[in-house]
Amino acid sequence: MIAEIFKRPNGLFISAFSLIAAFVMICSSSITASSFELIIGTGPDGSFSHHSGKLLCRIFAKQAQEITCSLSETSDPIDNLTNVQGGSLDLALVDSLLLGESTIGRGAFQYLDINYDLLRIVTPLYEVPLTLIVHGDADMSTIEQLPGKRINTGAFGSPEKLLFAMYMQTQGWTEEMFPVFAELSPSLSQDKLAFRQGDVQVLVHKGVHPDDDIKQLMEDTEAYLIGFSSTGMVDLIIANPSLSRQDLKKSTYPSLAEQLSTFGTTMTLISSADLDDGIVESLIMALEQNKHLLQAMHPALSSFDIDKRPLWFGSIKVHKAVVK
Repeated sequence: MIAEIFKRPNGLFISAFSLIAAFVMICSSSITASSFELIIGTGPDGSFSHHSGKLLCRIFAKQAQEITCSLSETSDPIDNLTNVQGGSLDLALVDSLLLGESTIGRGAFQYLDINYDLLRIVTPLYEVPLTLIVHGDADMSTIEQLPGKRINTGAFGSPEKLLFAMYMQTQGWTEEMFPVFAELSPSLSQDKLAFRQGDVQVLVHKGVHPDDDIKQLMEDTEAYLIGFSSTGMVDLIIANPSLSRQDLKKSTYPSLAEQLSTFGTTMTLISSADLDDGIVESLIMALEQNKHLLQAMHPALSSFDIDKRPLWFGSIKVHKAVVK
């Protein structure tokens, strides 16, 4: 019989039915406590995006006991966009320019038969400026003096090459204006080796600052940084809301004589519009209460704060739970 009686050592009695009911309640409670597994898409292991994702996971898991968090790394950021849109990723760290192009079907997205209308912004995280690393013997002090120099613009299809091509167009520059117009990859330090040997005098660089590798390169070659501040830069930012003016503080590198003005993109935490409102509210609360942890991670994150404006980068919507 289901109601068969069992006697405990202390003399109390309990039915088999009660035992089963208690077991079910314990299991249900256990499942609820870890009922949502949050998966965040980032760049490859070792990238700044990946390090930021790990810290986000620690913050979210600490704040919300019902959430577990893990990372999904990829070297193709379009995968992250597509997987958030499709629901196989809950969140992803995505560059603002790529995000903007996905929503209007421009660039690489003109060939993809995918509608990215479900993408939503949770919060911008950090800026990623575009700069020039100039060899000490290049005899160059402003961006206007760049034509005529031997330059590496970045590997084909890279973010730095794309941004530099956009800037060149605003300036009316062509490849023929440069005696060397290389497309060397940072893989195996091909670009830095050519720079050290003098094969190229200028490297187009996109990344967070300060960067220890860049600092060492500057010390070894007496190199310095130049920004893209110009009328062309202003026109480019106006035409592309996913881009923004960005400044490097004088204290970023010993060789900076003053604040450096340039432009760049913004690494942004995104989700799908379908991500549960309660989960998003928990994530925003976690970020608000633990923003000091992000700010202390790296100078690139030192100014992080939650800005709950309803639209970013022109017309890209924020998740509704952020602006409630």
